[in-house]
Amino acid sequence: MIRVLLVDDQKSVREALKISLKPETDIEVVGTADNGITAIKQVETLQPDIVIMNVEMPGMDGANATRQIVERFPNTKVLIFTSYDSDEYITKSFAMGAKGYLLKSLETKELAGAIRNIYKGYTQIAPGLLEKLLVYTDSGVVLSKLKAPVYSSRQNIGSRHLAKSQKTISGLQVAVRQQQEEIAQLRRSLDISKQELPRIRKNLSTHSRHIKLISLLWLVSLPLLGVFLLRLYAQANDLQLSVIPTERIGLYGEFNLSGIAQRVAKEFEADPILSDVSSVYVAQEGDAIVLKGTIADSALLERMTNIAMEVTGVNKVYTSQVAVQTEFRGDISGVAEPRFTPVCNEQACYDRW
Repeated sequence: MIRVLLVDDQKSVREALKISLKPETDIEVVGTADNGITAIKQVETLQPDIVIMNVEMPGMDGANATRQIVERFPNTKVLIFTSYDSDEYITKSFAMGAKGYLLKSLETKELAGAIRNIYKGYTQIAPGLLEKLLVYTDSGVVLSKLKAPVYSSRQNIGSRHLAKSQKTISGLQVAVRQQQEEIAQLRRSLDISKQELPRIRKNLSTHSRHIKLISLLWLVSLPLLGVFLLRLYAQANDLQLSVIPTERIGLYGEFNLSGIAQRVAKEFEADPILSDVSSVYVAQEGDAIVLKGTIADSALLERMTNIAMEVTGVNKVYTSQVAVQTEFRGDISGVAEPRFTPVCNEQACYDRW
């Protein structure tokens, strides 16, 4: 657990920081102070790991409080947290031994991350402030604005504190070089991406053309397929209408022994007069019976119609496809009867066998 002390002359800032850091499970706010003098006393009592210090405060400012805390309590690290971004405040804070310098505009998550990094021994500085500490020469050498004489109210600052300042400068220089290397790597990656971009666009264009062609073929083939299926259905329907069933009984279009056609056929077979009629076929179309074929006598056709109408489920009987041919009158018994031959004299005509 990282123990943190909050130092700011404004109570609202202290409370806001305390609330914002509360969700961080590895960070604990152990105390607060409103000026540098109180902060030193709190550090002595609470022994925090990190002190989040404001710069401008009454009594003793943050820079001088930082110097005393660093000298007296080497295990406690100071993170400056302020609204000022001037070169003077930045250089003075690092010279006094601060391990970080962040602005109050920083997000809470970034502040928590900075606390963890400082606890691990790293130096933290707000984005854009690092350039204020460094001077770039034409030869590529990076110099620091931090000078040997440290800002201090005392003249007897020990060599140990100066060594810490120089170590901080070295850490900042290393951070700058790392940033420059990362920027160069990002630029190389960007150049590679720019080189690959035309090839990617070409591939996308090719795929797009293929997709458009497939869509066009599909749109063209759909109507043709619909017309083909419609014509196939019409041909099959015409074939069903024109085919004479090979069985005596059948459904309309599918000739099998089932449904009301089967019941009608059984009634015909049970009738002593119609049982031998083999030239008329029974078909079914919904709840209607369709008779097909030829018959010798219209009276027989009427008898078949009446019997069919008495069958349960039959609502209509169509006989338009039955041809009445009197020359087949003897077909009922299977033996052709002699035809009537008209004989005429001067008085009258009469039939004879």
